[in-house]
Amino acid sequence: KTENGRDLNTNEAIFCSSERARSVLLIPGDVVVSDTETITEYRVVDGSGGNHVKGLSRIAVYLTPNPNSREGLLWQDVGGKAVAFFDYDIDLRRKLEDSRA
Repeated sequence: KTENGRDLNTNEAIFCSSERARSVLLIPGDVVVSDTETITEYRVVDGSGGNHVKGLSRIAVYLTPNPNSREGLLWQDVGGKAVAFFDYDIDLRRKLEDSRA
């Protein structure tokens, strides 16, 4: 990717985003904590005038470092690295107003 947000090979416009999240679920007698990271790359489809964007989103799931649980022990075994990945293709098209109306 270049500094102006273009792919070096295809010169397509690219936008990337990243988000880390921790969710905490409190239920009677238990607390469930989950850590995820989502990285998404969007590309404007050539010739669409910006009305068509495709993307790839990857979600990484992490164990949490709770020393008082089995998950905490497994977290130590994997060294804090992601234990699961989920990939999603994204296809976005702008809904244009009907000029016949």
